[in-house]
Amino acid sequence: MSTNQTFKLGSCHVLTVENAIQYDNGEKASLQPKFIEVLTYLAHQYPRVVPREELIENIWVGNEYVGEKALTNAIWHLRKKLKQALNDDAIETIRKVGYRLNIEPDFLTEVTSVKNSPAASEPPEERVKETAVQEQTPQAINDADSSRQNMTEKTADESELQPEVKETHSPKKVVSSSRSNLTIALIYLPFVIATVILAYLLITRENTPTHQVPEINAITKLPGVELFASPSPSGQKVVFKWNDGQGIRNLFIKDRNNPDLPPKQLTFGKDHLGHSVWSNSGEYLYFAKKNRSKNYCEIIELKVNTGQEKAIAQCPLKGGYYYIDISPDDKTLAFHGYAEPADDSGIYFIDLADAASKPVRFSCSNNCGYRDRDFKFSPDGKSIAVSRRVNRFDENIYLVDIKTKQAQQITKGEEDIVGFAWHPTDNKLVYAAQRADVRRGYILDLATLTTTKLPHVGFSYPAFATETAELFYQQRSEKYSLVNLTLSSAIASMPFPVIHSEFSHQYPHYSPETKQLAYVSNESGYYELWIADPDGHNRQQLTQLKQTIRYPRWNHAGDKIAFLAPVYGEKADKIYLYDVNTKALSIVKSEHDAHNRPTWSFDDTAIISAVYNNEFTDLYKIDIESGESTRISFDGGRFGTMVDANTLVYTNEHYGLWRRDLRDGEQGTSMPIISTKEFNTTYSWDLVDTGVYFRQRQNGQYVLAYFDFLLKDISPIVRLPINSVSRATPLNYIEENEQLLFTASDAPQSNIKTMKHPLLHEY
Repeated sequence: MSTNQTFKLGSCHVLTVENAIQYDNGEKASLQPKFIEVLTYLAHQYPRVVPREELIENIWVGNEYVGEKALTNAIWHLRKKLKQALNDDAIETIRKVGYRLNIEPDFLTEVTSVKNSPAASEPPEERVKETAVQEQTPQAINDADSSRQNMTEKTADESELQPEVKETHSPKKVVSSSRSNLTIALIYLPFVIATVILAYLLITRENTPTHQVPEINAITKLPGVELFASPSPSGQKVVFKWNDGQGIRNLFIKDRNNPDLPPKQLTFGKDHLGHSVWSNSGEYLYFAKKNRSKNYCEIIELKVNTGQEKAIAQCPLKGGYYYIDISPDDKTLAFHGYAEPADDSGIYFIDLADAASKPVRFSCSNNCGYRDRDFKFSPDGKSIAVSRRVNRFDENIYLVDIKTKQAQQITKGEEDIVGFAWHPTDNKLVYAAQRADVRRGYILDLATLTTTKLPHVGFSYPAFATETAELFYQQRSEKYSLVNLTLSSAIASMPFPVIHSEFSHQYPHYSPETKQLAYVSNESGYYELWIADPDGHNRQQLTQLKQTIRYPRWNHAGDKIAFLAPVYGEKADKIYLYDVNTKALSIVKSEHDAHNRPTWSFDDTAIISAVYNNEFTDLYKIDIESGESTRISFDGGRFGTMVDANTLVYTNEHYGLWRRDLRDGEQGTSMPIISTKEFNTTYSWDLVDTGVYFRQRQNGQYVLAYFDFLLKDISPIVRLPINSVSRATPLNYIEENEQLLFTASDAPQSNIKTMKHPLLHEY
C-alpha cells in the first residue's frame, strides 16, 4: 500500500507526503505521520469495516499495547481535523469491531501540494479519468499482486483482508491535456478494465486464504463471570464455573443440543470450586471442592446423569490451585495435593481402577526450585505437560515423561501461564499466557517448537473436546484504575477515578514529602514505574525495564522508590531502588531470591520484606548498603511497616494485625491489635497516627473501615461490590486531602467460547 498517494475526502485533500490535510481555502493542518497512515489505510479499505487489530498490525507492527492507545488517539485527531470541513463524521466507529470510512476516497496523482499541482487547475472530471487510466498499468497490477500477498501473509493470524476497490500504488503521470492520448485511453479503457478484473480474481484466488480469520462462537452469555470450560468428549455439553456476582460460585452444565435452555446447576453450596474434567467415557466429572470454614478439601467424582457425588481423595486446604486432569484411558486422575514431608503442594496421581489406592506424588517433593501448577496428559498418555512457576515473574511449560520424569522446557520467557490443552491428534499445544494483566493465546507446534499468536486478547484456559477436537476457551478481560474515596464529606461518597484509561494502573503509594503518587501502569506493554500528582495529572514514566514491576513504595524522605521486579537471566525476584533525584536504578543486595512487598525501615536504611524459602515465610529487615538480612517475625509474617525505630506492625498468614518490639528478638511475643476475625486482609491497610484504615470482607462484599486505637472501635466507611476493588490493592491515606487511595477493578467479564482456527483441525 502506497502511503504517498494523495486523495480527497469530500472537500479535504489528504497530502500523504506532507502528513497534512488541506482544505479548500488553502489552509493546511499538519498531523503526525501515524495519523495519516491510519487515514490512508482506511481509505484503501473503503467501504470495508477495518478491525482495530488489523490497523494495529499494519500501522504499529502488531504492538497492541502501544497501538491500542495510539489508534484511539489517532482517530480522535483525524475526526477533529476532518470535521472542520465536513459536516458529518468521516470515520465511523463500529462498536467492538473497528472503524469504517464513511466518505468514498478519490485517489489522485502523487503531488506535493494540491494548490501548486498542474492537475489542480484541471476540471475534476478530467482528473478522475486520468486516474482511472493510470491505475490500469501492468506495473500497477504487479505491484498490487505483491502488495496483497505481503498483506495477506502479515495478517494471517489477525484478520482476513478484503480486496481493495482501487489500486494502492502511484502510477507514472500521464498528461491528460493531450486529446489524442485521452482518446486512445478511452478506446482501450474497457479492455484494460477487463484485464484488471481478471488479474484481481487470480490474485484473490491465489493469495487470500478462505479461512484465515478464526471463527468464534459464544457458548455462554450469562451475567457475571463464566470460568474454566470443560467440554464433554463430544463437545455437546460444557461444564463451567459461574460466578453470578451475587455470591453463587458453583458448577453449571450447558447442553448445546438445547441452546434455548438455561445452564443447569450441578453443585450447590458455598464450597470453593475450580477446574473440572470429564472422564473420556463421558460418564463422570471430577473436580476439587474446598471449604476452609468446615476444614475439608475433597476430590469429587460426580456421575453426571444422576448427580451422585463421591469423594475419592483428600486435597490440601492451603493454596488456591484446583487444577485436575484424567489420563486418556480413564485409569489415572491427576490433581493438586499435599502431604508431608513435601515442601509444597504438587501433582498427585490416583488409580481410579483401585478404590483402595492412595494418591502418589508425581511432582518433585523437596528443594525443587519451582512449583508445579497446571498439568495436562498427552493424548497417548505417555507424558504430561506441566506449567512450572519459579516465582511470580517466571512460569513456563515443560513436557515431562511420566515413566522417567525427564523434562523438556517448551516455552520460554513467559510470566504467567493461564491454561493449556493438547490437540487430540495434531501434536500441538494451545496455551495462554498473561503479561501485565493482558492475556493472549498461542498455538505451539511441538514438532518444531514454533508458536503462532491467536488474534483475540483475553484468551485463556483452553480445552478440547476429545472426540471432535473442537476448541473451547474462556475470554476474560480485566482492567484496573486508581481511585480515591473522600472521607471529609458529610454525605457518603463513592470512589472517584484518579487515573482511569483503557490500560491498567495499580499499586498506588503517596509521598507526603513530594506530594506525588508512585504506581505501575501497563501502557507500554509492561508494568513500568510511573509517578503523578494526587489528582492524576503530570504523569511521568520512570523506568524502561520491559518487565513486570510491582508494589512501588516511597521512602519516608521522598527521594527513593522501592519496588519488586525480576532480574534478567536469574530465576529470582529482587527489590529495586529508584532514586528520583539522580534517576539511578539499583538492586538491593539480598541473599534471598523470593521477596514480597517492600516497605522501609523507620530511618530509610533498610527494606522490610517477606522472604520465601523452603522452610518458612517471614518478614526480614534487609540492610540496603550491606545486604545483611535479619529475621524480624516468627509467625508467618507477610507485610509490615515500622512505626518507630523498634516497633513493627504487620500481618501474618493467619490475618489479624499485630505489633512486635524488635528489641525482643526471637524470644519476644507479638501482641494483637485487631483480631483475625475482624482483620481479614493481608495487604489492604494503612496506619495513621490515631488508627488504621483497612478493608474487610463481609458477606460477599468489601467494607472499607477504620479502627480507632484509643476507642478500640471499628467504624465502617463504605460498602463496595467485591468485584469493584482489586484484591491485591494497598490502601493509602492522603492526610491533606482526607482521602483513601486504592486500586479499583472494572467488573471482570468472562464468557465461554469456541474457536475454529485453520491451524487446528477438527474431525
